[in-house]
Amino acid sequence: MNGVKNMQDNFRNPNDLVSQIEQLTKKTAVIPSLEHQLHTMKHREKVFRRQSAIFPSASSLDVSKAKTDNETVSKLTVELERVRSELERTNEINMAQKEEIKRQNRKILDLSTKPQKLVAIFQEEMQKKDELIRKLNDEVVDLRGQIRVAIRVRDFNKDPSFNFQITSQNEVKFQQNNFSNVFAFENVFQPGASQPEVFDDIKELILCALHGKNVSLIAYGPTSSGKTYTMRGESGDEKKGVIPRAIGFLLEQSKRELAVIGWTYNFDASFIEVYNEEVFDLLDDKKKLEMKQTTTVGSKKIPIKDMADVTDLLELADSQRSVATTACNQHSSRSHAIFQINIDGVHKSGETVKCCLNLVDLAGSERAKESGAQGKQFTELTKINQSLSTLKKCIRAQKTKMPHVPWRESKLTILLRDYLGAGSSKTMFIAHVNPSDASETKRTLEFTADLRSTNIGKATVQTGQ
Repeated sequence: MNGVKNMQDNFRNPNDLVSQIEQLTKKTAVIPSLEHQLHTMKHREKVFRRQSAIFPSASSLDVSKAKTDNETVSKLTVELERVRSELERTNEINMAQKEEIKRQNRKILDLSTKPQKLVAIFQEEMQKKDELIRKLNDEVVDLRGQIRVAIRVRDFNKDPSFNFQITSQNEVKFQQNNFSNVFAFENVFQPGASQPEVFDDIKELILCALHGKNVSLIAYGPTSSGKTYTMRGESGDEKKGVIPRAIGFLLEQSKRELAVIGWTYNFDASFIEVYNEEVFDLLDDKKKLEMKQTTTVGSKKIPIKDMADVTDLLELADSQRSVATTACNQHSSRSHAIFQINIDGVHKSGETVKCCLNLVDLAGSERAKESGAQGKQFTELTKINQSLSTLKKCIRAQKTKMPHVPWRESKLTILLRDYLGAGSSKTMFIAHVNPSDASETKRTLEFTADLRSTNIGKATVQTGQ
């Protein structure tokens, strides 16, 4: 019995169980031999008893031998019963263990398949949620107008000759002489607005690009009004501009929420500038590019995998962009810069998207007399003003539904045509004003009024097919 007890105590260890079974198997093998010995001894006992009855004078030696044989028979009987009992108990324990193993295997199988079922349910729910978010996001953006306009106001010193007031989160008021008007916007960013606050307001528009819509965000305004700061920003996380924030946002969304529901994205970027009515590649030693319809030919595209790629790319472009010092601005951009992020998305169902996010930093308009521009800078100023004037004419022609829109009068408007007049883009302008300059502020506000009342058509999903 002690053997069986020890075996039960050690049963939790599979190796001990195997050892016990092997030992019992060996003992089981001797059962036939013990049975044979027992049978022989019992037969001998019967023979001895018959002989004793016939020959009462049998020797004491025979009696002693008979007694010894009886003892041996008793021991063999006890041993045989012990081995049989031990084997029976072991078989019961073994069967119980097999049933327990089966039960545990069923439990493990259930546990292993349950997460898969939960993941499948979660992915299905996330897919439904994503479709709803896309629909609602599109409705919100469309309700705000196909060309959305926000305005960012730079710090300024008040001029008694005119009055500029921020009257609400969505309106500003401009008064000068007999002119007075209130201008409405999607948002008014006050002088104290931070870079993160500005980006938070445009994130929903950036998200449309991951849903397959072409998206354009254009910084517009006179020189020294803060356009490049908004788009490019400065060093430090808090001062990063729209361009690095937008790329970071795309990478984060594509690798987290959208990856969960089966989307895989690839991004690459190009960075070009329109300088003196010629197009140059800021990522390829400022190589001059040819135009074909509304796109450039041969512009360099750099894959984007993480933010380190973005940092290198922007530093390269910054070193190539045309800037100069004028009386209006110490670091005046002398070109229109167009940063394009090309997006290729594939869903596990086979659905594809192929679209573009355009982040545009327009050069600022300025007057020759105030800027002190001469020679080369005067030529730059003239080309900048001409291209911006053409942009305004194109917007006004669309607003009044004229039969001809003069897109081809400027390289800038040729490049922006697909995003301002072809109905394939969601577009937003961030107008910038420096209210210290009354005339430029008035012109900027009047142009934004035209922008907000211009219908460029509903954007559609771009599949690349």
